[in-house]
Amino acid sequence: MTKREFVLPIEICPICGARGTFQVFGRIDDIPYFGETMETLVTCSHCNFKHSEVTHLGQHEAARYEFQISSEEDMMVRVVRSSTGMIKIPELGVTITPGAGSQGYITNVEGVLNRVKDVLSYVAETAPPAKRKAAQRRLRKIEEIIQGRARARIILMDPFGHSAIVDQRAKKRKLTKREIESLK
Repeated sequence: MTKREFVLPIEICPICGARGTFQVFGRIDDIPYFGETMETLVTCSHCNFKHSEVTHLGQHEAARYEFQISSEEDMMVRVVRSSTGMIKIPELGVTITPGAGSQGYITNVEGVLNRVKDVLSYVAETAPPAKRKAAQRRLRKIEEIIQGRARARIILMDPFGHSAIVDQRAKKRKLTKREIESLK
C-alpha cells in the first residue's frame, strides 16, 4: 500500500543548468520485511540526467545475506540493494562496492547478474586482450548460472541493514565488527 507520492519541480538542473526541466519524483511505501521505504527518481528532460535511489527510513542492524544460486528458478529471488550495500559473487570474482554515486535498487538475482554482464560486455569490447579473455570467460559463466547449469553464491552485506535477499533459503546473520569496518 502506497503511503504517499510526490513530485518536486526544481528551478534549475544542477547538472546542465537548464531552467524548469529538473524534477524529483518520490514515493513512500510500507514494504514487508523492510518497513517504510522511499523510492526517488530525479530527472532532467534537457540533459537526460537520471538518478534513482531506494532509502529505508527505519533503522536496522548490520546484516549479511548469502544465497546459493542453483537453478533457473533462483533467478526470480528478490534482491534489495541500498546505496550502502555491497554484493559479492565469489565464483565470478565480482564485487560491487558502494560509492559516492552508488544507487539503490530493487531487482532479482537475474537482474544483478545482468548488471554484471553489462559491465563485463563493455570490458570484453574495450579492454586489452588479456582482460578481454577473462571478461569473456566470466560472461560464459554468467550464462551457465542463469540457465541453471552452474552454481554460484550471491553475498550481500550492508552496514546499515538496508539491503536484503528476500527468500527463506537465504542465510542471514549479523555482520561482525571486522566486516563492518571493511565496508566503510
